[in-house]
Amino acid sequence: MMIKRGFTLIELLVAISIIAVLTAVLLPNFMGVREKAKDSQRIQDLTAVKNALRVYYNDHQSYPDDLTSLRTGLVDYMKDVESVDITNYVPDMPSKDGFIMTVTLSTSVGTDDTDSQEKCGVGTTQEGIFMLCAN
Repeated sequence: MMIKRGFTLIELLVAISIIAVLTAVLLPNFMGVREKAKDSQRIQDLTAVKNALRVYYNDHQSYPDDLTSLRTGLVDYMKDVESVDITNYVPDMPSKDGFIMTVTLSTSVGTDDTDSQEKCGVGTTQEGIFMLCAN
């Protein structure tokens, strides 16, 4: 007499159905996690540049003139300043006692981007642009 071991077709279909339902429910929660993590890192890097710029200002009594001079001027104040993905840098002219820096985000989830623009006093806000300012 031979004993058959294994799953029946019904058991296999139930298991596959459960896996499909779990995948359909959980997959949307994990989509975009990497982009959100990269955006969070961009914001942290921009904050680090802002802190380095404050030290730079204490030493030179003005901020750098443009993005190129910002990158070269902060080499002594910040490690890996070249790797920071700054989209735009504008010093307050003519006094050069303030600045606005922007970084482009991959996802615009929440209101961090538009809130940051309002804090910097930008008239119209754009989604996906995060700003830091000192004035």
